[in-house]
Amino acid sequence: MSRRRLLAIVLMTTTAMTPVKADAAPLLGFIAGALGVGAATGLGATAAWAAGAAFASTVIGGIVVNTLVAIGLSAISIALTPRPQLPSPAERMVNFAQPVAYAEWVLGRSRKGGPLGFTGFVASSDVVTDTEGRKRHYSPILAAHPCHGIVTHYLDEREVDIDADGLVTTPPMAGFYRIRPFLGGAAQTADAELVNAFTEITAAHDFAGLTGAHIWAKRPPQEQFSEIYPNGRQGSYTPVLDGANRVYDPRDGSTGFTRNAALLLAYWVTQVLGRSVDWSEVGEEADKCDELVTNGDGGTQPKWRIDGVLSDDQEFEDQRAQMAAACDAWMYERPDGSVGFKVGGYTEPTITLTDEDLFGVEISEGQWGRGAPTEIAAQYVEPANNWRQAPSGTIILEETTRQVRDEPALYMVSSHNQAVRVIDRIARVKRARYQIKATCGLIGFKLRGHRFVRIQTLGIDEVFEIGEMWRNEGGFSYDLVANSVKPEDFEFDAATQEPKRPAFKGVQNDNGVEDVTGLSGVAQDGGGILYSWPQQDESLQQQIRFRRSGTSDWQKLDVPQGDGIFLVTGLQDLVSYEAQIRNRTSAGRSSDWSASETVLVLANSVAPLALDSFAVAQEGADTVVTFDAPDDQNYHATRIFRADYASGHSNPPDFNDASLIRPEYGHPGNPDSYTDTGLTSGHFAYWGIPINASGVAGPTSGPVTIDIA
Repeated sequence: MSRRRLLAIVLMTTTAMTPVKADAAPLLGFIAGALGVGAATGLGATAAWAAGAAFASTVIGGIVVNTLVAIGLSAISIALTPRPQLPSPAERMVNFAQPVAYAEWVLGRSRKGGPLGFTGFVASSDVVTDTEGRKRHYSPILAAHPCHGIVTHYLDEREVDIDADGLVTTPPMAGFYRIRPFLGGAAQTADAELVNAFTEITAAHDFAGLTGAHIWAKRPPQEQFSEIYPNGRQGSYTPVLDGANRVYDPRDGSTGFTRNAALLLAYWVTQVLGRSVDWSEVGEEADKCDELVTNGDGGTQPKWRIDGVLSDDQEFEDQRAQMAAACDAWMYERPDGSVGFKVGGYTEPTITLTDEDLFGVEISEGQWGRGAPTEIAAQYVEPANNWRQAPSGTIILEETTRQVRDEPALYMVSSHNQAVRVIDRIARVKRARYQIKATCGLIGFKLRGHRFVRIQTLGIDEVFEIGEMWRNEGGFSYDLVANSVKPEDFEFDAATQEPKRPAFKGVQNDNGVEDVTGLSGVAQDGGGILYSWPQQDESLQQQIRFRRSGTSDWQKLDVPQGDGIFLVTGLQDLVSYEAQIRNRTSAGRSSDWSASETVLVLANSVAPLALDSFAVAQEGADTVVTFDAPDDQNYHATRIFRADYASGHSNPPDFNDASLIRPEYGHPGNPDSYTDTGLTSGHFAYWGIPINASGVAGPTSGPVTIDIA
């Protein structure tokens, strides 16, 4: 028989309280709407929720387990060592699919993921953003109740921003994700994109009463896959969210979101466990939680907050320990059977127990044992560590060569100062001067609701804090365990007592791919370009892309591993080509493309020989240029240039004054000519330059001058 079931049976035989079933409607509504969808992975938690609801309503009357009527930090601290059934915050930062998932409550502010309420893959065009492509759709459920809102979006460990339509705008995921949170409000409807993309999804699939998000992740190009999906799949959505938004505040009668520890304790008792509280007491304790205290950074903050997650699969003792330890709460069963509690703080006792009230007294003095801690540090949730658990600064209790370290898990605390104040109290109760175990008579009934009591017995006169108190069979006597305390045990000076908070700096991983610099290209005969670049790391492969200058379409080519040169052939002669290069890893991660290298393609780089002859003569009003082409297979044409001067010009001709007037095409070894017409009087100079088919020039002939009257 399980411990949970055993506790339920035992308690149903007590007079603690009449069980009241917790309200499971929001989750059951989701199950009715979401299960049966062909592509869905439903929350599927009918059995788990039913078991949890029954557990919550029967396992506790006030704080009663068997006959326990009061419990404080000295007893609760035993349950603060993490066990397999108490997952760390980091373990909640995933999205998972499984047939049974337990209901979770988010109290205050916390970062978490959750089970998938739906997942499916389809090619579609988004109805809002018109984004096309093949997409993985998934809907993580973050809480089994309405929540206040999303504070920060995280995909895996990357903080991202979204626009008004939900599209992620943070590189490199920008455009490849769309996030549409839903908060469980009364008007919540089925997601339009899911209804559009999957015929099985209808208006009935509204995830009523639940908090989560509908997400699609678009399949990226292969070269970007490992950058956008570093874990090989779509990112887990693990946002920071402000949780339960129906928390009652008796001070003004409002209902909404809060991080006030007393109000959240009352919410847990009434809404999760289905029990009752004294709201006037809750209001008084809430005021104490709102009091400002100075922290180790010199600022101020509310004294007691709760920020964390409860799951229905947790043992009751784990839930109680985490909630109570977060604010040093002392919990008790009130005479009417409701749950009472006092948050951390000292009050002068109003009841004194003497020898006449006590029997069976056992007192321990200064006997801590070999297992007593010599140093203590909390495991708490640190916002600066991406809202993951982190160790607090260490409080040294005793300088000794044999160190015994205690690390209580305070997973409902997100403040270093608050965590340290709690472990300071834990250290004091574990090293109290006196511990007393005793039995008292009916005066124990008067002690209910009193955290502190003065005890005068066996020669001692001290104030004690009740750690645990039980009602014996018949209710005529009570057993108690208490530790001696002093008022200063509850006075914490952050300036002198708060150890330095660990610094959290992001580790700069050198996970980038080094850029290629120094790309150069040389035109090759036959219509090619030979590219070269400096030697790269042997683990990297290069990729070249090229295009005709002035165009937009790139062609990509992979370079064989280890080569530092690459020949591109089949290019068009006398056309300029632009090329870039980058490195790639075996996993497909890439560097940026290099700066462009532009090269003019020359199919023939060999210049022809000089012209065999070059002359100019006047024929009437025209000038005839005659020349003999060289007997050279590289010869293709002769470019004829002319410079115009006024009559009587006597200085030597300058080629810089000339302009191309004619490319005269011909055959190697043949005579050729060109008639220059339309000239008026003046002094003229001519030059002739042979070229090959790629425009490579040979030696220049000329100048040859002529005067025309």
